Amino acid sequence: MCVVYEMSLNHNQMAYAAIISTLIFGSLFVGFSGYFQTSEGIGGFESAAEEDLIGSGTSISAALDTDGDGLSDLLESTQYGTDPQLADTDFDGMSDGWEVDHGLNPLDNGESEDLDQDSSNNDNTDEANIENETDSWPDPEQGPNGDPDNDGLTNQQEQELQTDPQRSDTDNDGLNDLWESKYTQTVQTPGGDVVLFNPLNGNWDCLLLDQAMEETLSVFYDSSEILPSWDELANPSGAHSCDMVLDTDEDGLPNFQEETFGTNPNARDSDMDLLDDIVEVSNLTSILSTGVGENCNVPLLNPITRASPFAGVENSWFLMDMDGDGLLNGPSDWDTDGDGMPDGFEFCYSNVNDHPQNDASMTLNPANASDGYGDWDEDGLNNLEEYEVAEIFGPTNFTSPWRLDTDIDGMPDGWESTNGLHPRDGANGNLDPDHDGWDVDGDGGVFYTTLESTTIVVGIDVVKDQWVEANATVARGQVTLAGGQKQTIAMQAPVSGYVYQIDVSIGQAVESRLFQWMEIVEPEEQFTNLMEYNARDRDGDGIIDGRSTDPLNPDTDGDGLLDGIEVMGWEILVVNNGVVKTWVTSDPGLFDTDADGLSDYDEFANTCAGGSNASNPDTDGDGELDQIEALTGYSWEGVAYFTSPCMFDTDNDGLEDGEEVIAGKDNFLTHANNSDTDNDSLIDGNEVLFVPRPFQNPTNPLLNDTDSDGMLDGWEMQVKSAEENTNSHSLWVATSSWQRPGCVPSQNNDCSMDAGGYVWQNNLGGFIIEKKYEVSEMNLTGFSMPINSFCDCNGRWALDPSLDSLKDDTFDVDNDSLSNSAEAPDKWNTNPVDDDTDSDSLPDGWEVYYSRLALESGLVEEGATDAYGARGVMDPSMPDSDLDGIMDGAEDPDNDGLNRSGLIKKYCSGYNDSTNSDCNIDPDSPDGKRFYDNLENYTNFEEKENGTNPISNDSDGDQWNDGPEVYYQDHDDDGMATGWEFHFQFDPDDPADRMIDTDGDGHVNYCEFKWDTNPRNPTSFPGQGELCDPFAQ
Repeated sequence: MCVVYEMSLNHNQMAYAAIISTLIFGSLFVGFSGYFQTSEGIGGFESAAEEDLIGSGTSISAALDTDGDGLSDLLESTQYGTDPQLADTDFDGMSDGWEVDHGLNPLDNGESEDLDQDSSNNDNTDEANIENETDSWPDPEQGPNGDPDNDGLTNQQEQELQTDPQRSDTDNDGLNDLWESKYTQTVQTPGGDVVLFNPLNGNWDCLLLDQAMEETLSVFYDSSEILPSWDELANPSGAHSCDMVLDTDEDGLPNFQEETFGTNPNARDSDMDLLDDIVEVSNLTSILSTGVGENCNVPLLNPITRASPFAGVENSWFLMDMDGDGLLNGPSDWDTDGDGMPDGFEFCYSNVNDHPQNDASMTLNPANASDGYGDWDEDGLNNLEEYEVAEIFGPTNFTSPWRLDTDIDGMPDGWESTNGLHPRDGANGNLDPDHDGWDVDGDGGVFYTTLESTTIVVGIDVVKDQWVEANATVARGQVTLAGGQKQTIAMQAPVSGYVYQIDVSIGQAVESRLFQWMEIVEPEEQFTNLMEYNARDRDGDGIIDGRSTDPLNPDTDGDGLLDGIEVMGWEILVVNNGVVKTWVTSDPGLFDTDADGLSDYDEFANTCAGGSNASNPDTDGDGELDQIEALTGYSWEGVAYFTSPCMFDTDNDGLEDGEEVIAGKDNFLTHANNSDTDNDSLIDGNEVLFVPRPFQNPTNPLLNDTDSDGMLDGWEMQVKSAEENTNSHSLWVATSSWQRPGCVPSQNNDCSMDAGGYVWQNNLGGFIIEKKYEVSEMNLTGFSMPINSFCDCNGRWALDPSLDSLKDDTFDVDNDSLSNSAEAPDKWNTNPVDDDTDSDSLPDGWEVYYSRLALESGLVEEGATDAYGARGVMDPSMPDSDLDGIMDGAEDPDNDGLNRSGLIKKYCSGYNDSTNSDCNIDPDSPDGKRFYDNLENYTNFEEKENGTNPISNDSDGDQWNDGPEVYYQDHDDDGMATGWEFHFQFDPDDPADRMIDTDGDGHVNYCEFKWDTNPRNPTSFPGQGELCDPFAQ
């Protein structure tokens, strides 16, 4: 079956000079191998050159032809022995008449089975004259698949084309029938259509050969030394075949030479190997219009000359098939040497002068099948693979075997091609096709930050990958206002960048301000193809310590974490001797970079509040793997618990987690997520390794009362802590001088401390230099004071919880009448080394004693005090037991103070009396109010100071309330009441203040007392007629 191509020529296209110049160019390199020779061996057919150029035909007489096979019934019966009732006696697909007419045996189908013939129709077979009757049957050449003329067409195909199966060149134009049938085309000319390469028509002196063309061609052929002359190309009648003498594709090879080489007369590059046919068959040099070497296949403005790809071979070489693929060497074979690389590709890199280092060992040869497997540029592709890249990215998009990075984009050809990137696209290095970059600084999220109610998404104005400018509208939401009105809200891009993620859809209801509508990634936050390649150098020091990532897979290792996050990293906070900001990266090629049992994603998103270190199996450096801390966990008394992989001391007890889960330096196994394993108010670290005060032996972190004295270790060793809101229970008692620990002696300070009681605050504050108690102020009765080896002195702690420590539970060192054990948390919970724990001016023991008496006497009900959280009228641990705003020391629970009304009448008789202006101490003035309040209340503190009972208004039972009784005492016998002197800040034990005029008003204090005037106010005068003898007894 021939393919007919339609084409048209106008006068310009038939420019003779152009055609002849092309032919001349071709003739310079290609010799004519024989007059009218067709190629024997092209597809297995014989040359047509031996055929008669004119030929003759045979006519069969017309007669009755029952089967319509072109043979009369008479001839079939008498001469050929064929069946006149069958058009194809031998059933070979070819009619009997056509076979006879073309010299084939109509009784031989070429197959081995014997023919069954009806003898009744062949009575005269003995007389039949069968052509080729001397040939042995069956003869394959006689069958439908035979090719007796060896032109490459089977007999069946010849019948379809109507060509002669006995002649390889049916139309005697010197061109093989098969070759012509492959390239048949119609050319339109002003004089009519010309069908070129029709194997049934030689186009002798066709319309294309007008006088001008003939003259031009005759000059061309006659002037050539290697081509036949114009006359030699004519048939015996002097006619010329257009099919033969023209150069249809203007590639420099006349059509008859194209037939010789088996090339396409309608294509300059018949085998599509990137080389024009004329370049391939040239045996010297070629002028090239496209580049070679690193400019391979690039069109050139100025042609260059190079040695032809097969220079020096004989013309007969082009009629051979060196790789045995059925295609002739050179222009007929896309890959002459069969190494998988087209001839044009190999030719590009064949000249040593084009090699960057002029290395002859690194040149390709289109006739050398062994040069495909070197990787000269070390880009990960051998030479064959450098070409095979074109099979993916397009015919001319192969890469250079001489250059590591053909497109000079920083990524080797092998890496690009094997990862799906175009290795000839120099602009793809800055792209991020798999969208594995991320919003590193967290400023690219689109949020509705002022959302107050539900909003409905009504518009999305961008698409994924789109570039947006900051403040551009990227989406729209609609909210319903009061009254039912709708308002559209524009959602704006917070930064300029690429839309990487769209998390909303039209119609979606958004109800939270925290919902992210979109993510926009800035250019510097993209994880580009070049960055994917360079990921193999994790720290950027030029030493390969990782692996490149897949630029078309956002998660190369499938760990759920984007490659960009793994390589660019994230910040975590690690608590290890302070909070340490740590920038973390992971290996994008490993599911679990640090092999700690946690995937990189889990370490990024699910471990600790801000992530753990995916490249360090022990993020916090506590000796425990992250996976054990976060997933496996530990067990304490049968209950599972976990620690933080990001805190070296999860429970903040001063011990690293790794120290607690084993019997480490402290020889104890403690709970790593409970700072106080034994619940004794002393954190585990302070029990053994970091005892919170000097001169102290360790305690047992698994026993809350190491010395079994009924008092918790932490309470006994308590120090001052603002965090825990605790005061120090650490009172160092020394009866001899001692050296303050941590003190560096100097010329002015020998660090020596006197005997006494000193409070240890904590490791930061140390000892308070000023002693809290003199030795005489402490109750040391029975309190043993041996030589202490820690200080080389007679000293010990008032409470010592360590094992085998001296007894201290029954002592009352602070002399508040409460033993240490009574002050414990399960008792009164007071400070055992401070006689007034709540600083209400009342000793702890005094408050406890009278609180009990108050309950026992029924002065108060137990429920009344419990309502305030107090344990009695005066709780020694509460400065204001009844929460009335008045300190316990200033309260007067037994109401035994002076009568306020009487006092006012005495000192301000004109109070609220418009007719009387006599008032020495005004109840409404601040000083006056304080005066009356003070005298009206005989406070607990005053009761304590005067030894009276605070819960009985008449301690001595003399029918006179304690307050007035105490107030009007005169301890110094100066005629002035002790209470009066005390209030006005005189010395109640010094009689000399009687004769002093304190306010300088001319009246001594004694007279001011007698007149009930204010001794400290010079404007307070006695009433008219009031007299005073300051010397009176």
